[in-house]
This record gives sequence, structure tokens and C-alpha cells, in this order.
Amino acid sequence: MAGMLYKHVNYKLENLILDIESGKLGLPDLQRPFVWPNTKIRDLFDSMMKGYPIGFLMLWDSPDDPDKSKQIGSDNKEFESPKYLIIDGQQRLTSLFAVMRGIEVKDSKFKKKRINISFNPVTRSFRVGDSATNRAAEWIYDISEVFKNKNKIRAYINGIIDTIKLSRTKVGGVLDDAEEEKISTNITDLISLTEYIVPTLEISDNTDEESISDIFVRVNSGGEKLNENDFILTLISVYWQEGRQKIERFCESATVPATGTAFNHLIAPKATHIIRVTMAYGFQRATLRYAYMLLRGRDFDKGIYSESLRIQKFTELKTVLDEVLNVQTWHDFIKCAEAAGFISNKLISSENALIYSYAMYLIGKHNYHLDNSSLRKVIAKWFFMTSVSGYYTDSPESKMETDLADLRNVKDGGQFVSFLESKITSIFTNDYFETTLPTGAGGFTSSASNSPAWFGYCAALNILDVPGLFSTLHTRELFSFASSGTKSALEKHHLFPKAYLKSIGIEDNRDRNQIANFAFIEWHDNLEILDTSPAVYMKDRLAAMSEGEKAAIYEVHALPEGWENMSYNDFLAARRVLMARVIRKGYERLKQI
Repeated sequence: MAGMLYKHVNYKLENLILDIESGKLGLPDLQRPFVWPNTKIRDLFDSMMKGYPIGFLMLWDSPDDPDKSKQIGSDNKEFESPKYLIIDGQQRLTSLFAVMRGIEVKDSKFKKKRINISFNPVTRSFRVGDSATNRAAEWIYDISEVFKNKNKIRAYINGIIDTIKLSRTKVGGVLDDAEEEKISTNITDLISLTEYIVPTLEISDNTDEESISDIFVRVNSGGEKLNENDFILTLISVYWQEGRQKIERFCESATVPATGTAFNHLIAPKATHIIRVTMAYGFQRATLRYAYMLLRGRDFDKGIYSESLRIQKFTELKTVLDEVLNVQTWHDFIKCAEAAGFISNKLISSENALIYSYAMYLIGKHNYHLDNSSLRKVIAKWFFMTSVSGYYTDSPESKMETDLADLRNVKDGGQFVSFLESKITSIFTNDYFETTLPTGAGGFTSSASNSPAWFGYCAALNILDVPGLFSTLHTRELFSFASSGTKSALEKHHLFPKAYLKSIGIEDNRDRNQIANFAFIEWHDNLEILDTSPAVYMKDRLAAMSEGEKAAIYEVHALPEGWENMSYNDFLAARRVLMARVIRKGYERLKQI
């Protein structure tokens, strides 16, 4: 039998809480942000109160020196780095720690919140704390108060009994001796949850991350498999806590629409995004498995891990991360994407395209020292190509890894620009615009609402700065965040309305929701268009236009001449070709910016 990679240990809950406070047990955001609903936390306490199991914890023994204690300094943690990292059970321990100690947690939107769980000592039941339990005398609104009074529990229980007794007296009721005994017993049992035994698997420090991830899935089949991104964030949490905090602060600032923050209208970056950019730009690694090994100090030539190499890589990481998290640099890059017509998060079909384009921007800026103007132009074209073509949709790590490998032969800024432009040209061929986009998979034959081709078409309209269909306002204005108000300024409109298509026997939504059947128009215009044929609802609009106006509108919105009288399938085929030409025209205009 193979050697055991773990040992089974039973921990008292109170000892786990104390280990978190001392820093011996690390609570990094290994799996996901704290997202448990309060109802699930209520059920957790209820299960423990009833003596039910709450599942295993899984801890990973840290390879760092566990006995290395901190000198007295800026915080009260005894351990400089954790002895154990929590692989499975983060949400449970975070919940228990936050409630028992009465501390705030941050949710997935970085907002602080207090978890209030209420307890009824008469009925022995739990509820999520609300205004009703806060007012009711027979409810302990926040059970953290019970745990805070552990050392003077008799006096605390007597106080609760007196409060309930007085409340009942006011309405002519009584609290009998049996109920007083029940209250005392139930609160004592609640306090005794600190003695609750939590079964734990301690995984040895020589276990590699792949085995840990596999163990996690096999033990906790309902969980999401851990990946290298998780392990990289864990390493940073362990060896450079300030770096992890920098990442979190940057991501949090992106949710705050204020000057000096990372906020923008395209993406709210997450820690995982920052890791991908940092590894690609700073370590020329898109495959995070190898990036993780680098940060652990892997010597690929010797096939061993080196402490000195780990220290060296973390020293490099500190410089790289500051460049990645530079707010001005971040906003300069966002302007590249906006110049490419992607001015709203509604148009971002691939976050990978945005994140890897940021890595390319940083490479061009810091490694090849391109001037701002040249860099903005080439990155705008690069992002346009990667977004429209879905370049980073399939096997994004492999694509970026190949690009980074090819860059090793690039010596200066001029070659960097030529390299990106040659990649763009290899995708944006004549066949791509004439055949792939109109008729190929992933082009305009799709009915997918998040199609890269559709978003690319919309971005091209923004580049060309054309008026919206039936509007005097330009699409760039209508897509603008500021134009939305309480109602989206733009709505997708079926040029051949769904009800009309149904009336002529076309009932499948995949047929009716073809990309080529859509146009963005102002929402009030959408309300005015009835479910009639285009020949009917366009009649008055065409009568109000000159031939020149009609020709101009039809051209920029890829509408075939006489489309309103075409059969539906002929219209789709003709419009797909014209939409591809709009994208091509938008790219040609982008090359001139």
C-alpha cells in the first residue's frame, strides 16, 4: 500500500478558533470569496446543536517553519506564517469564526457585513437575525454575545431569564421553573459548541498541489476543483501577505466609481485576473501550473525546489505586481479597449481577451519601452482582433503560452509591434471576412447572445461613430454608461419580429434569434415597433427618408437594399455578409487612429 498522505485528527472547535487568531491556521481565500448565505450559517449552528456532523476539514501542512514566531509588532498574531492552510472548510470556519467572535467579513463585492444569527433559548431554535428577533425579548439577537460572556455565563443566563420573565409579566404571563431550567440548559449547550469535535484530515507538507486538488474533489465531490490559480494566491498569502492585500485592495477599488480607483465600465477585475496578468507579464507564463512551480522555487533544470530561488521569484513578484496594479497604467490600457469600440461591459464577451491584452500592454510598455501613442494603437488593434475572433476562447492558456514563447525572439519595440500585427493579419485574412464571419462556426450564423462576432459588430459601429438605427444619437453615446439612466438606452430589436416569424411558421427560437436578425435601437423606438412584418412597420419610416438618407442608414447598419420585402432566410444570408463588412471597415478605421 502507498504511504499515507494524511492523518486523521479530531479538533475542538474552540482550538480551531484560537489557532486562526494566533495565525497558526491560515484562512486565505483559497476557494472563493465568502459567499455563504446567512441561512446556511444558521443551519450550520442548528446542525451542531443537534449533534449532527458538519463534514471534514482538510488542512495542508505548510512547508514553512511552523515554530517561527513573530516578534511583538504591528499585529497580534503569534505565527509569522501559518502552519496549516485550509484546503476544504474555509466557508464553514469563516462562518463559525465570524459569528463566535462577532467580527465583520467581506462579501464577494468587498462590502463589510456582520453575520447575525439569533437563538431562542426557550425553543432551542436558530434564525437569521432580523428586526423581529432584535425586538423580541425571547430571542438572543446575536449569539456572539453568548460566546463573549462564556467566562461569566451564569450571570448572563440569569440576565436572559430576568428579561424574558419581565416581558411575560407585562402581558400577564409567567415563566415557570421548568422553562427557566430549559433556558439555562439551552444556553449552556450553545456555549458548549466550542467543545464540538470537528473531524479533520491533515495532509503532509510533501504532498504536491495536484494530489491535494485530487483529494479535495474525491473527499468533497460537491466542491469545485482547486486549480493553480488558487494555489498561487495561497502562496502569496503565506509568503507575502501584503501582496495579497494589495491585490484585494485593487480589486475592491474597481467597485468604487471614484477618481484614483481602478473602476471602469468594462470589467471589475478579480484576484484571479490579476494573477493571470502578473504571471504572463512578469514571468512569461500563461500556464499557471508552471507559474506556480516558479513561485515555489522550482529549478526546472535540476528538477528540485530551492528556497533561495523561491525568495528570488518573490522579490521579482514584488516589482512586477506594483506595475500590474498601477492605476494609471490600468486606465491607460482601458482606453485602448475603448478606442477599439468596446466602451461597455455589455460588449465584453471574453474577459480572457481583456486580461491577456493587458499583459501584452504591460510587456510593450515595460519590456519594449514603446511610447504611449504607438502602444495604444497596436493594443487597440490586438484587443479588437482577439475579441472579434474569440482568439482566447478555446485553450486560452495555450494560446497565450505560444504568444509568450514567440516573444522571446523579439528584440525591440519595433519588432514587438510587427509581431502583434503579423498575428492579427494571420487571423484577419480576406477569407475570414468574406467566408468565416458570414458563414463559419462562431460567426454570424449563431444565435448565441454572447457571440464575439455580434459584440465585434457593435464595437465596429462605435469605431465608425455611426448614428443608432432610427436615432439621431450615435451608438457610442447610446452605449455609454452615463446614458442609461434607470432604463437601458439601447435594446436589441428583432428586425423580423418574433411574433411575425411565428405567424409565418418559424417558431424555433434558434432561428428567430439569429444574430443577423438583431439591431440595437433606442428603447422607446422598440416599444413603438409592432409585431408586424418589416414591410409594414418600415413603410412610414421609409416615407420620411430621402433616398440618400436611406442608403446611408442601410450601409452603416448592414441592411440589404429592399430587405424589408425579402424572405427571412434570404435576408439573413445577405445581412451576414454586410455585417462582416462593417467589422472589416471598423478595423480599417481603427488602423488609421
